[in-house]
This record gives sequence, C-alpha cells and structure tokens, in this order.
Amino acid sequence: MKTASQPLLDLLNSQDAFCMADLFVFVLQGGQVLRYTSADTPVSWQGETYLSTGPGFKRGRTQLSLGVQVDTLEVTVFASVTDQINGQPFVAHAMRGGLDGANLTLSRAFLSRWDAPVVGVLSLFSGRVAEVSGTRGACHLQVKSDLELLNIKMPRNLYQPSCLHTVYDAGCAVSRASMVQTGSIVQVLDPNRFVVSLPRPAGWFDQGLITFSSGANAGISRTVRSYAEGQQVQIALPFPAAVQPGDAISMLPGCDKTQTTCQGKFNNLARFRGFPYIPVPETAA
Repeated sequence: MKTASQPLLDLLNSQDAFCMADLFVFVLQGGQVLRYTSADTPVSWQGETYLSTGPGFKRGRTQLSLGVQVDTLEVTVFASVTDQINGQPFVAHAMRGGLDGANLTLSRAFLSRWDAPVVGVLSLFSGRVAEVSGTRGACHLQVKSDLELLNIKMPRNLYQPSCLHTVYDAGCAVSRASMVQTGSIVQVLDPNRFVVSLPRPAGWFDQGLITFSSGANAGISRTVRSYAEGQQVQIALPFPAAVQPGDAISMLPGCDKTQTTCQGKFNNLARFRGFPYIPVPETAA
C-alpha cells in the first residue's frame, strides 16, 4: 500500500491538472549516488537535486501485488558520450560492470506547476540491478525487487568444516577499518593484473577486495582472485576504466573460512563457526 503526505493528498483532491516527474536514484556498490529526473527541468526534494541534463530514461510499468512475488522493473537508459560516470561514458561504464549490484529507487514527484516546489513524492519501486545489456547508445537494465533476497537458501546454519560467518560481518566481528590497507598502483600488467605498493605475504589478499579511491575507477571495487609474489594482484573481473599507475587504492584481506586462516590471519578463533573435525560423509559410520 502506498502512503501519501497530507499536502500531496490536498493537491490531488483539489486540482485536475498538476505536474509529475519520475525520480531515479542509483546507489553504486562503491557508495556513489547518482540522481536523475525525467522532467525537463531539475527537481529538488529534501535537499537533493535530481538532474534533468544527462541520460534519458524509458521504463516499464510497476505493479502492486499481494504475497512475496519478486517484481522486475525494466529500464532503458539512453546516453551520449558526454553523459559520464567517473569520467567514463555512462553506457560503457554500465556494460563493463559499473552498475552491477547497484540499488535503483524509482519515485514520482508531484508539483502544482514546474516552477513551484515539489509537493510530495510517492515511492514506486526499489531493487537491485540484476542484468545489463545494450548497444553503443543505450543500455537495458533489469532491476529485481529486494524480495529477491528471500531466495537465499535455508537453513542458514549448517554443520560444515568451513566457517559459517562472512568475514567482517556481525558474526565474524573483525573490524574492516583495522584490516584495510592503503596504497597505489605501481605497474599495470594487463586489465586483470597489476602490481601494487602493498608488501604482504603471498595469498594475503586472496578472496579479498580492492577499491579505488582516485582515478577513473574511484569508488568501484573488485574481488581479488589472487595476490602473488612481487605484490601482483589478479582480479576476478576488469574495472570499467583502464587502471593507471599512481591510482590510489585500498585493499582488504580475504578469508577462505578455514580454522587456520581464522587464527593465523585474523586472530579470531573464538568466533570461528566451522566444524573442521566432523567426518566427511564418505567416512561417517
């Protein structure tokens, strides 16, 4: 059920003609927030400005239904090379994974006229970008509602050799701030491999995270596939923009969920939730 403020209800009940504009809010995985509107003029609401210049949007219909059905919103973004995210064209950035996992909120703003303040806003849809496809001048986004999270398999707690926690979550309780290390790119070997200025033992950052804090990829993170001798980092997927020497980065060590890593790397054995001494099914009597 949608709820509306009293000023908005008064507007809808008192006027036959009024103005409406869609508001799009993208929250990227790195925390960057992008705000756009379908109106021909910028729209301000609750201290935030939604840009009218930039990409154009064409969206599918939204619907309301009872139950726990996962709704999907189809959004097509039309953008030129001058419409950019972190210095990269919007479409190219999206096609290279820049919008993967981003949260999209769609709302509708109501105004008595275009040069008047927004009277009220109704929330229409919220979800995460699940699939991205497109062409040179447009990208098609499939956004699934947050109910998709209910597809997580249950039961949550299993008896298994590896730890049930995810590193840095509330159960693990290891402080991200205490483990993060900052440095820079020293040398680029290829789009997926580069040398960093963070001398640690081989394997230290395996399954960890690398995040750029400067350059064209600022605010974007990727999973570290391996950290080898010579401070070589190999990532699972390339960054949307080319990595450049001197770009500032931060890195978090990963965890393979074993008892040895929990003790040796994080000194966190008291919170280890694995059961390494359970016999495997082939040997259990």
